[in-house]
Amino acid sequence: MKKRFFSLLLILALALSLCAAVHADVSRFVYDEDDTISAEDERILEELGARIQADTGVSVCVYIARDRGESDPAAFAERFYSENIGADDGVILVHFFSNEANKLSYYKIGEKLDGLGEEDMMQFLQAYNDAGAYFEGAHSCMNLIYAALGGASAYGEVTPEDNANIPAEHQLGRVADLAGVVGADRLKSLNALADEVSEKYQCDVAVAFVPDLGGKYVVDYADDFYDYMGYGYGPYDDGILLLVSVGDREFAETTYGYGKTAFTDYGMSHYLEPRFTPWLGENDWAGAAEQFITDTGVLLKQARDGNPYDYSAPQREHKSFRETAPLAALISAVIGFFSGGIPTGAMKRQMKSVEKEYGAANYARGGLNLRARDDRFLYANVSKTRIQRDTEHRSGGGGGGSSVHFSSSGRSHGGSHGKF
Repeated sequence: MKKRFFSLLLILALALSLCAAVHADVSRFVYDEDDTISAEDERILEELGARIQADTGVSVCVYIARDRGESDPAAFAERFYSENIGADDGVILVHFFSNEANKLSYYKIGEKLDGLGEEDMMQFLQAYNDAGAYFEGAHSCMNLIYAALGGASAYGEVTPEDNANIPAEHQLGRVADLAGVVGADRLKSLNALADEVSEKYQCDVAVAFVPDLGGKYVVDYADDFYDYMGYGYGPYDDGILLLVSVGDREFAETTYGYGKTAFTDYGMSHYLEPRFTPWLGENDWAGAAEQFITDTGVLLKQARDGNPYDYSAPQREHKSFRETAPLAALISAVIGFFSGGIPTGAMKRQMKSVEKEYGAANYARGGLNLRARDDRFLYANVSKTRIQRDTEHRSGGGGGGSSVHFSSSGRSHGGSHGKF
């Protein structure tokens, strides 16, 4: 009888310990009650949540739902976390949305999050709010928390010695065409240009064309491509890579090391992207690569001069021909009038015997050769679902510099992305 009793106690204790283990090891990190995020994007967020939990021991979760009259989102966040997650160390972001207003709140618990104060949490919420869509907001917010917790290894500065999967040397050229969309001669000249800019400013500038993403998030694909293909200049692997998925018609810029300093979020979205995306829109892949490489040289020079291109300081815009042509034409006309028009008028008054010729036939010699030329203007088509906050807290979010996210290698990258 005693043996049976002790056996039952042992089984009960084992069951309780298993329940506790399951309770502590959260297996779900995204609660999207109204299908605002696609199944594929939700899978990406779940994988990110699992990686954060494995690296830091903290469960970082997101709850998104249409507002059904919840009066106290903060109280809901605490109640939902306790009832559905319950990890000793964790945080949940709650977003209730409606046509009239959006409510953002959070709940955090555990010693591992003691270092994150109210100002930090407002920064994370602001990053979510500033994103273009629900998935991007959740991805950005989760990565910022990941970075604040230390990430895989002190903000992800992982070297090839730390991770054997990161090669020390380039595995491909600085311009890699895995999609077969750039001719051999043009590819050679693009590589020469990329090598020249990279060596001059001691920061890798690279472009890669791939046929498709294979279901992977374009940001994660670009980060891993940079790491596992051995890109990066010098001991700190400084650089920037533009990855273009030809089949998915998506692109991502990923930065690392000094690249995160030279190429800010503002610099990429306001300078680089408006200049190379029109070429992508026309399927002129080589033209896009050349524009990107040339413009990164401009921003690298500005950064090396101590003034990275960012919204916080006035920038000298490098205008295109289309933008400067009207003004140049006006100036040329004025100069031409004074330098040529007036003297010509004086000579005309002296030529009393010359008669006006109304046809061109008498002047033509050897035919007329015209070369057609056109300007092109396209646009980057990026879907936006902006989330307007109904709180006065504005600290942290929207600041200059580069946002941070982690690749599967454990490194912290900056970058931007979009569609074309």
